[in-house]
Amino acid sequence: MPTYDYKCDACESIQEEFHGMTETPEIHCKNCNGIMQKTVCQNFNGFILKGSGWTGKDLKEKTYQLDKRREIGKKMALNHDIPQILPNYKGEVCSSWDDAKKLAKEDGVDGLRYEKQVQDLKKQEHTTKEKVNNLIKGTDNG
Repeated sequence: MPTYDYKCDACESIQEEFHGMTETPEIHCKNCNGIMQKTVCQNFNGFILKGSGWTGKDLKEKTYQLDKRREIGKKMALNHDIPQILPNYKGEVCSSWDDAKKLAKEDGVDGLRYEKQVQDLKKQEHTTKEKVNNLIKGTDNG
């Protein structure tokens, strides 16, 4: 329950009273038994919300954790060799995916099947590059 300061109209003494916010009790002075009026507290230091679940505390914690994660992500992206997907056929690195497809065709591999594999590898390569760039920028969410 909140604490309220009351001031006596007759003798001007001040006393604290505890009651609910919606209550409007009639408070009597302990010195002269006069009726007291609610006043604004003169030594009020501020209203503080304690415990978890309050925006200020949780926001600071989330921001700190996100910054830490970004920092770790940057270090990982810059300090580790991330494998690259290069155009290849049967382990032989080619200058382009078209060259790899030509080798596959010459070897009798179904062109449509190999094309699907190439598309999947290109998609995987693009995703990997995006993740590395996001880690370096510190914007990776995953």
